Amino acid sequence: MHLIYIDDSYERPYITFSAVAVPATQWLTTFRAIRDWRRRLKETDGIFVQKEFHATEFIGGRGRLGPKIITKYRRSQIFRNAFQLLNSLDGVRVFNVCRTSQHDWAFERLLTRIERTMRAWDSHALLVCDEGKELEYTRLARRMSVFNPIYRSDGSIDHVPLDRILEDPFFKESHRSYFVQMADFCAYGLLRREKPLASKNAYDVHKAFDLLDNVVVRAANPSDPMGVIR
Repeated sequence: MHLIYIDDSYERPYITFSAVAVPATQWLTTFRAIRDWRRRLKETDGIFVQKEFHATEFIGGRGRLGPKIITKYRRSQIFRNAFQLLNSLDGVRVFNVCRTSQHDWAFERLLTRIERTMRAWDSHALLVCDEGKELEYTRLARRMSVFNPIYRSDGSIDHVPLDRILEDPFFKESHRSYFVQMADFCAYGLLRREKPLASKNAYDVHKAFDLLDNVVVRAANPSDPMGVIR
């Protein structure tokens, strides 16, 4: 069983999704590792342990994180540290999607790839998404659990109903979940890799996503060096 936490990032024309998959048997160990990292940031930088990390505001220097002012340079270091932490966690895997058109396909393709991967891993998944698109995502997942045709380049059709994704997606406020916040960081890191900005490149934000080298699911798209679904 895997718990999979999903969030997205958007900046025209790009939309990115990241899904952080955590084995149920290692959930508590993984949670403690992220919580301990947040506690260390409290000690070193004064950042409140329960303060939400939202990538766009975090990297942009907006929002007060604690009693101290945290510079953009220091925020970029912490941002990269988050990727290094995820990359070091046993059992954690990260699925990623990037689209510049037909944005409505992005979440659908992500679910299809999660389904295929759960079959390959002989596992099942529960999805936990950031709040905001409850109706849209629930309807899509229900439809795909019954009818999910995949059209191949040779004209044949595979039918891949979502048998391994259990229940409707669950939705959780991001400020209440370290895991959803990590997914948000990953999605934003991918966005900045695909659409670099000079103001962020100065802090190497566009290089953060590549720090996930050990945990990205390359089988999701073997034609992409980091397995990004496109």
